[in-house]
Amino acid sequence: MSSCPDCGRDVDPYVDHCHGTLIVHRDRTLECTNAGCDLPELLRHEFVIDCMAVLGGCCAADDAAGLAAAS
Repeated sequence: MSSCPDCGRDVDPYVDHCHGTLIVHRDRTLECTNAGCDLPELLRHEFVIDCMAVLGGCCAADDAAGLAAAS
């Protein structure tokens, strides 16, 4: 085991982890809030949220834009 330089948590050197929050979109794409995260995978993230939990709800914004375009 070794310590993560960012959080001090003991981590397995073969298991990577990310300190960002993983956002799951309606189409099942994944996005991390950490700009340096290059592997947005569920197992690397301690915090996972639905996109509707983001302030303003990115999926709700997409729905509103779609409805406005259809009118």
